[in-house]
Amino acid sequence: MSPASGPEAAAAARSREETFLHRFVGREEELAAFARLLDERTDGLRVLALHGPGGIGKTTLLRRFAIEARRRDLDVLEVDAGLVEPTEDAFTAAVQVSGTRRMVLLVDAADAMSHLEGWLRERFLPTLPPGSLVVLAGRRSPSLDWQTDLAWPEALHVRRLGGLSVAESVRLMRDCTGDRVVGRRARIDFCDGHPLALRLVAGDAGAEPGRRWRPSPDVVEELRRRLVDPSLTTVQRRALEICAHAMDTTEDLLRVIMPDDAHAAFEWLRRLPYTLTGRGGLHPMSMVGEVVDRDLRWRAPEAYRAMHKEIRAHAQAAVRSRSEAESLRAAAAFNFAQARGHRFPGFDWGDPHDSVHESPCGVDDTRAVRDLASESLGPEGLSALDFWLHRQPEGFHVYRSARSGDVVGFQGMLRFDRWDAAEVLIDPLVGSVRDHVESHTGLRPGDLVQVVRFMIVRKRAAERPAVLSRMLARVTREVLRQDRLAWSFHVLKDEHRVQLLLEYADFHRLPVTAALSDQGVTLVGHDWRATGVAEWAELLDNQLLSGPGLVEAGRLPHMTVLSRTVFDEAVHDALRTWHQRERFLINPLLQAGFVVDRSDDPEQTLRKLMLRAVEAIDQDPKAKGLKAAVWATYVEGGNTQQAAARQLSVSFSTYRRYLKRGVERVCWNLWEHQMRHAARARSAGTPASPEAPGPGAARE
Repeated sequence: MSPASGPEAAAAARSREETFLHRFVGREEELAAFARLLDERTDGLRVLALHGPGGIGKTTLLRRFAIEARRRDLDVLEVDAGLVEPTEDAFTAAVQVSGTRRMVLLVDAADAMSHLEGWLRERFLPTLPPGSLVVLAGRRSPSLDWQTDLAWPEALHVRRLGGLSVAESVRLMRDCTGDRVVGRRARIDFCDGHPLALRLVAGDAGAEPGRRWRPSPDVVEELRRRLVDPSLTTVQRRALEICAHAMDTTEDLLRVIMPDDAHAAFEWLRRLPYTLTGRGGLHPMSMVGEVVDRDLRWRAPEAYRAMHKEIRAHAQAAVRSRSEAESLRAAAAFNFAQARGHRFPGFDWGDPHDSVHESPCGVDDTRAVRDLASESLGPEGLSALDFWLHRQPEGFHVYRSARSGDVVGFQGMLRFDRWDAAEVLIDPLVGSVRDHVESHTGLRPGDLVQVVRFMIVRKRAAERPAVLSRMLARVTREVLRQDRLAWSFHVLKDEHRVQLLLEYADFHRLPVTAALSDQGVTLVGHDWRATGVAEWAELLDNQLLSGPGLVEAGRLPHMTVLSRTVFDEAVHDALRTWHQRERFLINPLLQAGFVVDRSDDPEQTLRKLMLRAVEAIDQDPKAKGLKAAVWATYVEGGNTQQAAARQLSVSFSTYRRYLKRGVERVCWNLWEHQMRHAARARSAGTPASPEAPGPGAARE
């Protein structure tokens, strides 16, 4: 007997087998399905078709199947179709079936035999011994001919291989690295259960101190090379890049970006082994999408930015034009695209499995909502919840688990177009919102303030990432659809990840008040008068490549910080001292950014802006008396108010009313200059003047 077939060789083979079994991870469902087929006593032929993208573990699972079959004393034949000439004779020779004993045939890379599929199904497989089991593993699922052939429906079993679970991913990475790896959770999040990716990123360089781990360009390139066909055409590569960046890819979306090739590109995308079909369109496996998206962002940043803008604009338009359900989906797509450049753990933007259903909060839901709230809100919070459920019930939505039907979260979004003394008294947190708004822009007629007062998710709920993403999609929908929106606020309690995401999205934490401290919450807000929706979207677009803008303290110009109340007082004082230069020169407006940045002569700049503001009152035909009152009293000067009233031929009470309203218009005109200045500074990526309201004034 030769050494190759002796006891030593058998022992070595068993040792290798035991080592493999010890390191094998997961695939319990597939192993159980394979075992059931092995244990069936039937003379019929059975086929188990496994399909999944490259690196998902098909070859490893076939090796595990072989071990399981041999343990049952079955004959096993293993064939790698990728190494066999794709002809009938070559495949027959590779298999070499002999005898009539039941056998297990394992065919890897079955895609290489796709053009021989009919021959394989109709002529070759029926020649195998009765009761045999065939496993075909490839990147694509069997064609529909298998299922429409009357001889095969009961004999064919098709399974798609997905990623490993989080627990299995942890075990695999630990097996590769031990406990010596930095940023294990970030690596596991990136890989999304993909075995090949897990093994590659396990050896990737660690994160820089104080920063979250991100895959190196070398790892991204290696994964792209192994997963994506290198011979893609320009059109195919473009379509795949769009699909990787968008939450859902439809033919309509492709037509916006590549109008001449949309249909063919969509048909090609839907046939890819790593592309999944959802209710909203196509999307790639998470890790494949990450690899393709990161590669383009690193390789061609300007092309990446241009593609992103088109995808974002498409979603933004859909938010405003579609029905509520479609509009919410588009808002989620907007959020998905804006977060694409910086992965935020803890959010399931697309919820591809529809694990959560949103619905308005009805009377029957009140008890479930209060039970959830009692987990995190104190007595003051519960009292406020009861009040707002009665006061603004239309602002509340509940989120149910699709699996159990239980309410796992709720959101209460309030709207204000005026301040009600009773509401502020009953809910001091709304009082904090009111105080902040009034200290800046105040509420003009037609303005709307949005406050996400409650955002509660059941502790340790499996659906938590999907619930949070659905909540934020509804908030984004209101922002993008509501033209009257002046401010948005979020009251946050124990939602650190949400706060980080909102701060990335240019929401800023407000100073702590007694009410905030008493209830242990954080209040963040965004002033849409300072940075409008268009500028805000551009700001987020820019952050895809550059990251959040950071202001160096030493670079800030010396400018005065003015609240809205102080600003109006400064305007009024400038008018009163128009002819008293010594007093005019100490006015704080001379150090405001919208004045300082215009010229080297702040005094003349401020005077010109104020004169234009007075003259602008005439733009309203009904306001001529207002302009005349301001001009006669302050610009001409030298008259008492009684003399000015006589000059205008109006009663003194009418004159006083005209003067008051005229000054208010001057204040607002100059305030608009300040808002535009702050918005331009943010849009240009330069530090905004600290006197700008909202985000600038609210920074701690």
